[in-house]
Amino acid sequence: MLLSKRKPHRKRSSTGCRTCRLRRIKCDEAPDACTNCVSTGRTCDGYEAHRLPRACGPQSKQLKRTVAVAHPALTQVAFGLQWAVTSDEGRCLSFFQHQSVQNMVGFYDSSLWHRLILRLSYTEPAVYHAAIALGAINNAQDKNKVLRPGQKLQSIWYWFGLEQAGRSISLLNKRHFSQDPQFQEVVLVCCLLFIACEMLCGNYDNACAHVQGGLQVLQKLNIRRKISGEFISPVDSCIVETFLQLQAQSVFYGTGVHFHVDNDLVSEHPYEDYLGTFQRLQDARRVCDPLLNTGWPFAARSWKLSEAEIMADYAMLHQEQLFLLSSMSRFLSRLDWLTRQSYSQLSEKEQRETDMTTVNCFALNFALKSSLLSRNTPLSPELAQESEDLVSLTESAIQKLREHPIITLDSPIVPALYNAAAKTPNYSVRVKAIALMRVWQHVEGFANTALVADILEEGLKIALRKLRREMIATSRALPAGLMFVPATDGQTFVRIGYKMFGAEHEQWLSLEKSPALFDALPFIQSASQWSCLRSLGIVKSAGA
Repeated sequence: MLLSKRKPHRKRSSTGCRTCRLRRIKCDEAPDACTNCVSTGRTCDGYEAHRLPRACGPQSKQLKRTVAVAHPALTQVAFGLQWAVTSDEGRCLSFFQHQSVQNMVGFYDSSLWHRLILRLSYTEPAVYHAAIALGAINNAQDKNKVLRPGQKLQSIWYWFGLEQAGRSISLLNKRHFSQDPQFQEVVLVCCLLFIACEMLCGNYDNACAHVQGGLQVLQKLNIRRKISGEFISPVDSCIVETFLQLQAQSVFYGTGVHFHVDNDLVSEHPYEDYLGTFQRLQDARRVCDPLLNTGWPFAARSWKLSEAEIMADYAMLHQEQLFLLSSMSRFLSRLDWLTRQSYSQLSEKEQRETDMTTVNCFALNFALKSSLLSRNTPLSPELAQESEDLVSLTESAIQKLREHPIITLDSPIVPALYNAAAKTPNYSVRVKAIALMRVWQHVEGFANTALVADILEEGLKIALRKLRREMIATSRALPAGLMFVPATDGQTFVRIGYKMFGAEHEQWLSLEKSPALFDALPFIQSASQWSCLRSLGIVKSAGA
């Protein structure tokens, strides 16, 4: 019996150039460019600095099943990329397609992620590599831990993701002078993917730079919003909406307002003109977005002002405050009426969207009311009750969510908890808000729960140290639920009781500065411009 001829086995290099790996041939790994590529007239795409560990066992089987199935949103795109894919890229693309996209969609339906970014990742190489970068970094992220600035992901997936981001930037640079009308959209989508990568890694300065870059591109496009809420725009409306939301978040972290589309709509048209389009609860997010995108920057600007600066420009600031509050009051009244009429008829997803919109709007309403108040004047009983109600509303929204992703670009929960905790005179409510934020464990765009909770806790300590000095000087009684306890090592602790999710808790807090926060601040160049740090007196405390 004749033995059948077998093809000679050629061992494939795991460190060869990208071109040879895609051709599935052995690479001679010559420096700069391999001989295989040069001798055949091909372009050698160079050597990847990082390779992912091999998938094996159950993980390998799961990977094969996942890679073989296209995301449902890709059915309109011919399945299969227009270029060759390495095995490592395929694994990260699969993670991005089936995990990261679901995470980034967040609390609302998003055509940005489900339609546009998925489609472009299969047709635009720069978006493809940026998507792989996000998939790799998202996969490297500890599912139960949100990174603070200065903390690094110690994972080969992270380094592979950075390399892929570099490939994306290189491809964008090559098309910099392109006349392709779609190039602006590609740049903006890559910006959004880079922002998500930077926020997962706690890199605020880099994320702000990408937001500013994207806003500068949008500024040149003469974009306007119609009364109906739709945009007149040469790029997809979902991109414009996302950048407006990121601008409203990033102004708290050192950036300014560059893109005035919603400011123009709110100030130049009677609010009733577009409030009249609010006929269903499903319309709530669309109708309130212009107010949110205008109101939050006003609050951020007010918090950064000193009391002398507020008094010097009080007439104009107060007029703007009343205008925004009037519009928000009319929106909330309409929202309340529609909620009582039709909330029970909504699907679970639609109820979640309504809950998040309600939390965000009540948070802004409270922020606007308290934005021009003196920091040395206690809140009125009515506003103090509003702050407590806001924490309870947010607690209820968190409790209704069975699970949530580690990152989204939406930001409803953290601003609500921050605003209530930063302003309330009730120490139990402040501790409860901080505890809820630590339970939430989330990156909501620029709002990182780990860092914001640290900021709130340090603000609480500053207030408690001041209270203790006053108690020693005047001998007046402590607020209910609070007790100072000296320790043998000279430190002082505070015991604060609070109730969360129906159970009684207590927080023991040292009055010493929070090391986690002050270890993180040197890694944030823009920290001195953060309104949350300045309004709580932490920037001055950091330099003390």
